[in-house]
Amino acid sequence: MKRYFGSFVFICFFAAVLAAQDDASRHSLEVGGGGVFPLSGWKASEYSVGPALHVGYQLRLQKYVAVEAGWTGSWGPTNVGFCSPKYGCEYLGGEVGFLDYGLRGIVPVAAGRVELSVGLGGGYDWYGNGYNYFNSALIQYSGRATVAIDRRKHFRVGFTIRTWRDLGRPTQQWLSTTVSLVYGLGKVR
Repeated sequence: MKRYFGSFVFICFFAAVLAAQDDASRHSLEVGGGGVFPLSGWKASEYSVGPALHVGYQLRLQKYVAVEAGWTGSWGPTNVGFCSPKYGCEYLGGEVGFLDYGLRGIVPVAAGRVELSVGLGGGYDWYGNGYNYFNSALIQYSGRATVAIDRRKHFRVGFTIRTWRDLGRPTQQWLSTTVSLVYGLGKVR
């Protein structure tokens, strides 16, 4: 019995030392670029694939759980336009923005140099001027992988795939891909 208790104490001590060496950042700021892809629904069908800009913030509550919020803006051509035999076709420029917020589960790999995570939460979209669509609430889910590029793990490069869709009968579904630079500060204790 004494031997098992000694082993238990050693394993607990060892786990505490390892957890103390894992220096996950408490706050993370993210800036990146990528693309937004309309997948389905009558609202999304009027848009074409376009470039996107993403900014985000993540607050790590614990080592494996974080809350996040971000904004993704996309500007690209729409499928709405007009054609004339003399001048050809002209398509309107489309603008759509997405707000995302939610919880993220994080799994550190390779001594914390790589982090794999999945997120689930809410979202909101709004359309640029000149569109008669009502802004609407959405659900969003995402997957992300980040890799530390410095020894202290303050700077990371990440890749995120995020999907937005409305609830009920789908009138819009969107996918975005983002390559981003993430700066972390503070430490999770």
